[in-house]
Amino acid sequence: MNSYFKSMKIELRSHYMKYAFCQLIKRDELDSIQIDHPLFKATVLLQGAQIIEFSPAHYHFKNALWLSPSAHYKTGESIRGGIPICWPWFGAPDKNPTNISQNIKQPSAHGFARNSIWQLKSIRESCHQIEVTLSLASSAESLQCWPFDFELEATFIIGKTLRISLSTHNTDKHVVTYSQALHTYLPTSDINKTLIYGASGTTYIDALDHWKKKQQQGSINFCIETDRIYMFRDNTTLTATTPLHTLLLNQFNSRSAVIWNPWIEKSKRISQFSSTDFNSMFCIETANVLGDTVTLKPNETHQIGMQLSIESQY
Repeated sequence: MNSYFKSMKIELRSHYMKYAFCQLIKRDELDSIQIDHPLFKATVLLQGAQIIEFSPAHYHFKNALWLSPSAHYKTGESIRGGIPICWPWFGAPDKNPTNISQNIKQPSAHGFARNSIWQLKSIRESCHQIEVTLSLASSAESLQCWPFDFELEATFIIGKTLRISLSTHNTDKHVVTYSQALHTYLPTSDINKTLIYGASGTTYIDALDHWKKKQQQGSINFCIETDRIYMFRDNTTLTATTPLHTLLLNQFNSRSAVIWNPWIEKSKRISQFSSTDFNSMFCIETANVLGDTVTLKPNETHQIGMQLSIESQY
């Protein structure tokens, strides 16, 4: 078995030798694609197809994604930060609609895709951008968690902006319903001076107040623990202003977004997170959850996506 995995590693490393900007780098136990391009730097983990760095040149090569300083890179453990992929369910299994929760055979939150090892499908390089596509297919292991066959593709188009798409192909003989999210962690120098625009007048579900429906008035701010699911009528654009920069996040094939910050008390209880990290991060999660879940007939495909850009910096 050890010789088999060793041969796989040699084959994978030789695959990267033909690329000008991409190489395979080990981060403790995890393999990552490290990209050093004149216009940006980026890092994508093969575990979870999780991007943990997007550092564009026009942002002085600083990371436009938040990554926990205490993140550790262990097999089977999700990394706190970047953009984890939550699939085929989001959040706690019992908070999903019945046609999803009844099929979940594993009690953990956010599905199994974020801890699975994805395969490199392609890398396309140019002087303007890099496109990386990773894939994940059903296996004996995945069927123990969720009893359906599937094929996933995560595509990262990285240049002056970061664009991510997640494509789900139902290769099963049954109709499949699932929820998902691109769980985007964003940085700020002061959470108290961070605002999100674009959701005023939108209905949201407050997960911290007995899942009550409420309506957003004006911009979203952070002064307490926040865990809200916003339900939009169509694709939307959210703008986040922080003392560091203004970020623009466009959602595609998504009519729901999760806004999250753990604040003081929860920060003491979550993994790979210090008691003060809540001051420097927040999440805007492009999602298909609750009434926005996805149902696919056999051989159908759905694609969710988001684009992150830095509109201005201070």
